[in-house]
Amino acid sequence: MASTITVQKTIDWALTFLRYQPVTIGTGNEPALTNANVVLQTIIGEPFTWRWNRASFTQATVAGTQDYTVVTPTFGFLEKATVTDSNGVITELEVKDVLSAETANLANQARPSFISTQNDDNADNITFRVMPVPDAVYTITVVFQKQAVLLTALTGAGGTWAPIPDYMSYIYNRGFLALSLEMADDPRFQVEHTRFLASLVSAAEGLPEADKNLFLGNALDSQAHAQALMLRTQQAIQARGT
Repeated sequence: MASTITVQKTIDWALTFLRYQPVTIGTGNEPALTNANVVLQTIIGEPFTWRWNRASFTQATVAGTQDYTVVTPTFGFLEKATVTDSNGVITELEVKDVLSAETANLANQARPSFISTQNDDNADNITFRVMPVPDAVYTITVVFQKQAVLLTALTGAGGTWAPIPDYMSYIYNRGFLALSLEMADDPRFQVEHTRFLASLVSAAEGLPEADKNLFLGNALDSQAHAQALMLRTQQAIQARGT
């Protein structure tokens, strides 16, 4: 599952559809570089989870302590978590967006059942919260999706589509082409953008059908709204000119 294809190779492919209209005419290879990063972040960001973008770590709990801050520079978002007791019994924790703080006392301490990504200081320090407050030492195993490392070049180490494997190039190529067509005010944008979204959702690993439909529906609704707004603007300009 190598990631060897560069943004420049994607540009070379896309130029034939763009009638060789350049996409690196701005400073710092713009708008091509930003378009590529938008596609990269869309593929790697929530709600999508991929086996090639997964990592994990373990954290020991302390009886009476609910929050744990871990240095995780690559952390993107929490995917799964388990708790293991001293007897080796493993159970899955339910992932929550946020959890309330609890006063630690013997009455409410127990084996944790929930976990959340409570805080992020934007300096690689992620605070996780469990509930109930642990009553003993447990091993928490956190499985997460890594954040996207932004592209900084069109070729070389900073210009590959890593960590996206080469076999998924049909997805990010379509996404890049769609954004490039949009920049050129080309009506083919809608078709290519829809193809990009449909291919991405189809390839998504472990994403429930309901979540796939929700993501695709929201994305297409936003696209339709933007196009309707553009059409009304064009009509208003034409009306003022008559």
